[in-house]
Amino acid sequence: MTAHDLPDTPEIRASMAQAQTEGLAALGLKAGTVELWEDGYRAAAAADSTFEWWYFDCQFDDGSTLVVTFSNKPHTDPSGPLTPTVLIIRQLPDGSRVHLEPVFPADRFHASVEKCDVTIGPNSVSGDLDTYSLHVEGDDLVADVTIRRAAPSWRPGAGVSYFDSARRHYLAWVVPVPYGSVTATISEKGATTQLTGSAYHDHNWGNHLMGSFLDHWFWGRAHIGDYTLVYVRMTTKGLLGLGAINIPTFYLAKGEQIITDDLLPLRLTTSDEVPGPGDQSYPRRLEWTWHGERGSISLTVTDPVLIESLDMSTPHHGLSRLAHLAEHPMYYDFNADAELTIDLDDLHDHVTGRTLYEKMMFR
Repeated sequence: MTAHDLPDTPEIRASMAQAQTEGLAALGLKAGTVELWEDGYRAAAAADSTFEWWYFDCQFDDGSTLVVTFSNKPHTDPSGPLTPTVLIIRQLPDGSRVHLEPVFPADRFHASVEKCDVTIGPNSVSGDLDTYSLHVEGDDLVADVTIRRAAPSWRPGAGVSYFDSARRHYLAWVVPVPYGSVTATISEKGATTQLTGSAYHDHNWGNHLMGSFLDHWFWGRAHIGDYTLVYVRMTTKGLLGLGAINIPTFYLAKGEQIITDDLLPLRLTTSDEVPGPGDQSYPRRLEWTWHGERGSISLTVTDPVLIESLDMSTPHHGLSRLAHLAEHPMYYDFNADAELTIDLDDLHDHVTGRTLYEKMMFR
């Protein structure tokens, strides 16, 4: 499939600015400011037709990781009943992994509309944009985690992408913690460990099957040197009669200052494609480039290590099954080397480090 990039033209910029202004007004949002309620239960008034999740990932100094996602229901069934789920993925330095995904009755799900305050069974998370406390447990694992934000909370514009002309089908996003410090106490198989490291938290919700309008996406986050990055490219299956489109999103901050979140100049080139689980594939080299009036930014991602792959297939029946025979949606999660070069009129730097990123495939 060939997709084209959004052109960086005055006309496109004007159109996008108008759409973001309208979106901010319609949703009661403040431009450039994330408020406490934005990390609350956004689907509360339309829970019968909306999926929602709160995602947290932690990279610890000992080389281990912890990923936790609180979900009101699967994103593959937005019109389905509440199916509260907590995904817990714990990877140890030796590469061994624990994957837990307990599901709870609907009456064991509680979430506030005023702030991030979610309880699913014995699991919980509460936060105020600056500090988050998580408690998760399953099988032989119990974790208590505290995250403290160290980069500006952010949403790209109004944080909502619409995928139909009537502006009814959407996917929305806010990033309360692009980067933060983390402390954790984790008990596993009778042993308790105190850990420190870095963390990330974002929050997503939507009301339509994502695979109906998206082909795939690349999403990544990194903290390299003094810099925090969030980078995304969603590729549609054909948007509003315009064919397949690459929709980028970009955030670069240094400390508490956002250097840019201008998305239009961002481009992605991939190479060295190799086969992966589930009859899909992934590139071993990603070159993200940003060229604007202020200069250029490049992020080169290489030598990815696949740390998780999830089969996202859902059952189909009758004629629908025939229509989806060739599909095998998969989720890949990677840890990789990263090289960041900044060559702007007021900032020049070159740093190397690591990045976490994912490839989500819907076809």
